[in-house]
Amino acid sequence: MKAKSMKINSLNGSINCKGSAGFVKNLQSAAADSFARIDQIGEGTNIALDFIGKAVVVPAVILAVSKEDKEKKEYSALKNPVAATIQLLMEVPILMAGSKFIEKLANSGALDPKTGAKLYNENEAKKMFLYLVQQASQNDETFAQKSKELVEKLEKEGLSKNIKENFENLIKNSKNNTDKKLLSAALSGYDCTKKRLFHLQNRVCFIAALALTPILCKAEDFIFPKIMNLIIKKPQKQIKKEPSFTLEKYINLSKQGGVK
Repeated sequence: MKAKSMKINSLNGSINCKGSAGFVKNLQSAAADSFARIDQIGEGTNIALDFIGKAVVVPAVILAVSKEDKEKKEYSALKNPVAATIQLLMEVPILMAGSKFIEKLANSGALDPKTGAKLYNENEAKKMFLYLVQQASQNDETFAQKSKELVEKLEKEGLSKNIKENFENLIKNSKNNTDKKLLSAALSGYDCTKKRLFHLQNRVCFIAALALTPILCKAEDFIFPKIMNLIIKKPQKQIKKEPSFTLEKYINLSKQGGVK
């Protein structure tokens, strides 16, 4: 059995460390772990990644791979960062203002259906959960001490994946079964409401960004040439100057006796 275990461990090690295949596998695993730790990837992340791609990756590829002459290559490479910056300056304020507006509507109850369900009202879901935490704390001193720190983090950071998992573990170890069920249901409802609101904000901001695409293109067409004129100085045209002392002048001076 021991020999078999050693053989399996050796095989796993050879798979993970065998040349480029093992490196790629480890890189994929690290990337997957990194993305798993990210709570929410929304329109803001998309804009940031798009900006990095246009401002850094695309110009680098153009400069490294393009076979055009130097002037055309530099022009193409510079066009992408300028376009990405214009896009960023237009989209970020829209994303921030749009997200805040949707959040305000949701927390005021304006987006709730007539049935009374709080589908997007994150504020109400949070209040309900914290109320139940407070009630449970009165019946369990240990729960009260441990939940206090988590509540403070929740107020500062919002309901992150890490805070949610810590609350779940705390609720699991609660002494009162009734409190367990109520708290679990409230925490799950709070998390679902937060996610629904987040996705709604991103859908609305995405539609707004699409609607602004024609304006964005016009802005790029107008601003880009002006910026490029400042960055790339046009070579001054060389004016051909006639020599100050021509053959014709020499002959005339010779006739007049000016040249000896």
